[in-house]
Amino acid sequence: MKAATLDRPDEFVRVVAALSGATPLVEEMQGYAGRNDNWRVPTSDAGDLFVKRLRGDRQRVVARMNRLLAFQEIIAAHPQHEARTVRFHGADRERSLLVFDHLPEARTASELLSDDEFTIELAYRLGRVLGEVHQLPKVPVESEEFVDGKALTAFYALAPEDYANCSGGEVEAWAMLQHDKQLVEALERLRGMSADAPITTTHCDIRLDQFLLAGDDIYVIDWEEFRHSDPARDVGGFVGEFLHHATAQMFAGLDVEAGLSPGAAHEAIVAAGEHQLALVREHITRFWDGYQQLADVDDGLAVRATGYAGWHFFDRLLAGAVHGAKLTAAERGMAGIGRNALTQPERFASTIGLHPGLTS
Repeated sequence: MKAATLDRPDEFVRVVAALSGATPLVEEMQGYAGRNDNWRVPTSDAGDLFVKRLRGDRQRVVARMNRLLAFQEIIAAHPQHEARTVRFHGADRERSLLVFDHLPEARTASELLSDDEFTIELAYRLGRVLGEVHQLPKVPVESEEFVDGKALTAFYALAPEDYANCSGGEVEAWAMLQHDKQLVEALERLRGMSADAPITTTHCDIRLDQFLLAGDDIYVIDWEEFRHSDPARDVGGFVGEFLHHATAQMFAGLDVEAGLSPGAAHEAIVAAGEHQLALVREHITRFWDGYQQLADVDDGLAVRATGYAGWHFFDRLLAGAVHGAKLTAAERGMAGIGRNALTQPERFASTIGLHPGLTS
């Protein structure tokens, strides 16, 4: 069954007005890019709204809607201290529509990192924010994992129709993953470790653009993947963002002189990587300090989080490969760094800043 359409402006106005109690001014709407339909919607009497329509397979859309609404029930009954959530006006299940307040002048943590404005103190605060999220009470929530058929089977084989729809870059990326037995075994191991780990309330889609900063407040957004799961998924998502940024900066600024011997070129690359890691390690460590102050941290969480940080590289690789005819040398190099974290998380946890025990 497909979602009901919203093709007519008057129908959109009627639905949004019913949910928010305000009259939308559709002629002044502004759209945003994303996997869903997103709009800033001015109103005549209540400021701006943020309206989202979930897109995708209907079964998965229903599951995402159910999870988000379950989270809204939790947060409505729970006082917010470190973390903030944007005011929620309501949902139209039939049309997969969600209505929130719009936060004017808000910036994402991703934008701050790109603009070199992401401070050590902010990293510490985000750690406390995520720690508070992981302390939220557990309530019944749909926990079944919905994955696209291609993602479910692609580590073993791509179906003919999936192969036909892949870009050249995707074909290269899947081939690289499928032929790496050690990597596939590491993913299976990580999944097993997570299955045995203590579970918490988790966001399960943590990226830096899921944190909005408005004034002195930090908001966590996009709760459609909320469930009770291994908290290492969220911690690893945060850490993976910083490691991916550092690695991207390394390759962007790498200037290996022509004529260098392979050994000297390797040393230059290692030195560049160590420099970029040093620039973000303190952010990761302070995030980890803040997180440990509010969350219950089990003995294996740092190792599992390192594994998920490594997987973050491949998640980014596959997302980017959709738009490319082939993988670049930098993309392959970055995948190799993610592979190291994923296959040897015990070795790299402290290296990247996830030290055992509370350090402050």
